[in-house]
Amino acid sequence: MNKERTLVLTRGQVEALRTYRPSPYLVTTLYLDVTGAFATGGRGVLRRLVREARAGLAERELTRKQRQSVEQDLAALERIVRDARVRAGRSVAAFLCSGADYEQVVDLPHPVKDRVVVGETPFVRPLAVMLDEYPRYLVVLVDRAQARLLAVHMGWVRALVDVSSDVPQRVKEAGYAGFDERRIERHIDDHVLRHYKKVAGTVRELVGEREYDMLILGGPAESVAGLKEVLNPSLRRVVAGEVEVEVAAPADKVLEACQSLVARINAKRDRELMKKLEDAVESDGTGVTGMAATLGALRRGAISGLLVLEGHEEPGFECPGCGFLSPTDSKCPACGETAMRKVPRLVTEVIDRATEGGAEVWHISSEPAASRLGELGGIAALLRFRLV
Repeated sequence: MNKERTLVLTRGQVEALRTYRPSPYLVTTLYLDVTGAFATGGRGVLRRLVREARAGLAERELTRKQRQSVEQDLAALERIVRDARVRAGRSVAAFLCSGADYEQVVDLPHPVKDRVVVGETPFVRPLAVMLDEYPRYLVVLVDRAQARLLAVHMGWVRALVDVSSDVPQRVKEAGYAGFDERRIERHIDDHVLRHYKKVAGTVRELVGEREYDMLILGGPAESVAGLKEVLNPSLRRVVAGEVEVEVAAPADKVLEACQSLVARINAKRDRELMKKLEDAVESDGTGVTGMAATLGALRRGAISGLLVLEGHEEPGFECPGCGFLSPTDSKCPACGETAMRKVPRLVTEVIDRATEGGAEVWHISSEPAASRLGELGGIAALLRFRLV
């Protein structure tokens, strides 16, 4: 069975999912926030999604084998969600086709809109959105003779490849006036330089495949400087920073150091985003804050970027007739429906609809930007145009 749990997500993996078509069988896709309703005794959420999926199947003309495959997929979902709850992800995505012995599970760092989708190919748009928000870091730990390349993404670390070179050891002074020593040192330095170029070539190949957005370098300062010297200019431009980690450091130490660096990078980004938002609100009205104003911009298709306080969620209401979203329970102003349906996670719904319209999403978690966004209602938007 092609069964895999994905830790470090790449564009290649998402593209492979996007193009996977196990004809004549169908693919079952699950997205579920395992720390939300499900974690608080809401197995009914998953059961409701499964019921709705079965109802949709009843309206489709499927062969016995197709229907049997989907039923096996649906039966496997509770097991997948139960396993996901013991891991570190906030949410889980799963892609199954029992008829083709196919199962892919992805742990996700943020809540997603709960859904089960049955189709000819996996439903991957939420994954593509997360790829855009979370850069993929290629970590290069290097010394004079060894290197380790690792991937860090969405809180996970994965070893990729080791690079080693045969570099002679340094020698003590020898020969007339140290002449032999200097000659040997030049020979050693040549080996070291070739090692750095070998590592740089491996980095170029991985980044050239467009799987990684930024580089993080680590190791002795002399070696990091030597590697940077031989990196081509395009790679030097995407170096996010350096970490004090030895080449042989365990994966958890590598991840801890990288997360500390990324936290500093994100703090700078968060400050810049909040300044951009406040300037837009004050200067030309191309920024709005709070749920009510954000929903108004969403209905107009005006949102280019959504700022969400990390972990912020609030309930709301949706019109069952036209899908109108509102923070309050009232008669639908769009179609007149009087029985609005409660939406337990309105922020997640807004994120989902905004990304459908091509908006970027940023989760703001660092101080003082997070506190300021909290004061503004926990959600805000940058707009494509001013709302009149």
